[in-house]
Amino acid sequence: MGWLRLAFFMYVGLTVIYFVTGIYSRSVRREKLEKEWDTDPAREGALQEDRTAFIESGMKDYDKGLKKKLLWLIYILPTVGFLATIYVINWT
Repeated sequence: MGWLRLAFFMYVGLTVIYFVTGIYSRSVRREKLEKEWDTDPAREGALQEDRTAFIESGMKDYDKGLKKKLLWLIYILPTVGFLATIYVINWT
């Protein structure tokens, strides 16, 4: 029963790490889109609404992209390691 308690606390910790990493990753992507808009000389004098639309479009693309899906590895890799450790300790 100790391994269930360990797994519970592991997933609580992994959930915190998942959300913090997700927030940080979105923040970095948004900042990159803002810098891309600001440094493009062709967009000088464009409206604020255009900038906002560009950033929101980029964030929608980010949400559908591979980087967002790779965050699930925060759960998958420790789970595989945890199960492999339990297997090796108990059945080998």
